[in-house]
Amino acid sequence: MPNVTYVLPDTLAGASDDRELLALQAGCDLVELGPGGSLPPTLPWLLRTAAADEHGRDLPRWYDRAWTAAYAAGLAPGADRAPAAVVIEPGSDRNRSGDLVRAIAAIHEALLGRFGTPVPVLVANRADQALPDGAALAEFWDYLVGHAPALAPHAGIALDAPELYAATRTRMAGELALLPPGALRYLRLQTRGKKPDLGDPLPWRAVFSLVRSAPGPVLIAPAVREPGDLASALLFCMVNLQGRAFT
Repeated sequence: MPNVTYVLPDTLAGASDDRELLALQAGCDLVELGPGGSLPPTLPWLLRTAAADEHGRDLPRWYDRAWTAAYAAGLAPGADRAPAAVVIEPGSDRNRSGDLVRAIAAIHEALLGRFGTPVPVLVANRADQALPDGAALAEFWDYLVGHAPALAPHAGIALDAPELYAATRTRMAGELALLPPGALRYLRLQTRGKKPDLGDPLPWRAVFSLVRSAPGPVLIAPAVREPGDLASALLFCMVNLQGRAFT
């Protein structure tokens, strides 16, 4: 079986104690937080950073070194323990691969200095931002490995399957084939906020084939919006990771 860890998604809101209890009941070993979220009492946590501020402005400006440094220094205020990983968004096309690599380095160094432990920084794909498809993600990863190979163990791709489908539609399976399996560190999946299904237009079998081929651990966040959908979404993942038909 692939080495996967299930994550309680940030789409399931609630008090920190309630979210941790839900995670434990469902079999999730990490709790995902958005900006400003409260840490779970005991479980490890994952930080998903926002694409914009509370007013819907200010996409990440990784091309701006001063902005990036301030962003990295201000992550996870008040946290008393390091996140298991940080997921960032690529921002507009003005952010190039070199800018994203510098952003990863800045965030990694800021959190290492603060907590004394290395924190992986994962870059997500977004249909309406930079890195919308498999080709762009592969180009970014090739740049990182070629220009900052020492950073690669502390970086990765956070694959958002619905976002990739929104950008590629019928090309999605082919775009997935472009992704280096060794770069995949996180998978986010759902269908319009509900549990995924093999009847969806997304090529779920190709998605899970990519996860099975990953040489390292992969975090999986079934980003459902209703607690009642979580168990069935996790079961869907487990069955498909075994390469069996979901019936």
